[in-house]
Amino acid sequence: MNHLKNISSILLAMTLFLIASCQCKRSNSHSINLDGMHIDLPDTLRVGMINSPTTYFDYRGTPMGYDYELMSRFSKFYGLQFKVIVGGTISEMIQWLDEGKIDILASPVPVTAEFQDRVLLCGPRNVSNQVLVQNSDLSKDSIVSDVTDLVGREVTVQNDSKYFYRMQNLNEEIGGGIRIKPIAKDTISDDDLLNMVWKGEIGLTVVDSDVAEAALSYYPGLDISVKISLDQYSRWAVAPDSQGIATALDRWFADEKNDESEVFKKYYHLSKLEFFDGPHKDLDDLRMLTFTDGRISPYDNIFKVAGEKAGLDWRLIAAIAYVESHFDADVSSWAGAKGIMQVMPRTAESYGYNPSEMLNPSKCVDVAIKILSDLNKLFENKVPDQTERESFILASYNSGPGHILDAIALANKYGLNSQKWNDNVEAAAIMKSKPAYYRDPVVKNGYFRGKETVNFVRKVQSTYSYFKDRT
Repeated sequence: MNHLKNISSILLAMTLFLIASCQCKRSNSHSINLDGMHIDLPDTLRVGMINSPTTYFDYRGTPMGYDYELMSRFSKFYGLQFKVIVGGTISEMIQWLDEGKIDILASPVPVTAEFQDRVLLCGPRNVSNQVLVQNSDLSKDSIVSDVTDLVGREVTVQNDSKYFYRMQNLNEEIGGGIRIKPIAKDTISDDDLLNMVWKGEIGLTVVDSDVAEAALSYYPGLDISVKISLDQYSRWAVAPDSQGIATALDRWFADEKNDESEVFKKYYHLSKLEFFDGPHKDLDDLRMLTFTDGRISPYDNIFKVAGEKAGLDWRLIAAIAYVESHFDADVSSWAGAKGIMQVMPRTAESYGYNPSEMLNPSKCVDVAIKILSDLNKLFENKVPDQTERESFILASYNSGPGHILDAIALANKYGLNSQKWNDNVEAAAIMKSKPAYYRDPVVKNGYFRGKETVNFVRKVQSTYSYFKDRT
């Protein structure tokens, strides 16, 4: 009997030694203290995320997203680093947890029996449901306030999607009468449908409430108050044997509610309408500029000196500044871009400047000129025609070059002219808002709200022409 106990003890010790050895080989550990309890975490966490408009995306060369920023704050609090590993589906990344490829799945995992049996749910507690989307500004008399009001109404949804099947079930529940109009998923995204409702091109659609709430910061006037499904709860996840990481996440989220609320407000409430929709909705504002003695703005001398250094028409620089900030040197965007040229903090640092210096017009323009010069070099061989290249440079200034390089790759793959912007690479840029394209193997930078950048290019070029005609 004692002999058996000794063997069991030896086997247990060997098992613990092998587990510890494997952990040491993967990463150096970082010990944290939670009320006297010591928890060892890897110095660098491998974090699985889905690339999407809310979870994780690249904005002007800066990684952003609600879940990404929460992960950043958690890691900074505990003195950790983390590396994002992008996955296509939740099921795929749960498999990665099983295989030890990631430490945390930091995208919403539905709280269902299917997933609870395989992972340890932890971190933020989110609730969502499917909601009806309608435009309250277009026809207040025809607003749907209850699902029974849908009888005789047309609802446009993605075909073969959870929204399509929920509408079919709802139609049966209320005894029929809803006209369900399916559209192929490959040709349209949630955002496309939301935009169509906002413009009045369709009356009603259905999306998840978190997607709809984030869209309100782009599409004021949408009504998303009518729920058409039960609440769905979700959390982040770790492997069942990663109790230490789960405890650290749960503690941080319990203690840092203010951080979580601040991040939620940033991604779901702050207006993001700077460049959105329409060929040039600021034309009336442009007409109010006096152009006295050939002057466009109080910063013309700064633009002229910078333009001469870089070999650029100073009026093009002025046009970028006008579209970016309306010549407001103190403005900061929802994403943290600062100053007259709206330079992102990370970009300012990469050129050796403190982000706070971007509120100085001269320094902000200096950085902008360096960005434009570097972009010109980047696209010089890819787009030999100088006039054509201007559009690529402007697009990259707005979005970061990664998304435009992705658009060029998509243009090449789908038979578009990768050296022409209008109707070619701009079309590929817009394609990157759809999962079928931003998850394409040739795409390296994921989801992209291409319509904003396309509108930015058009607005800068029309503003530039306006300035040239009057100076």
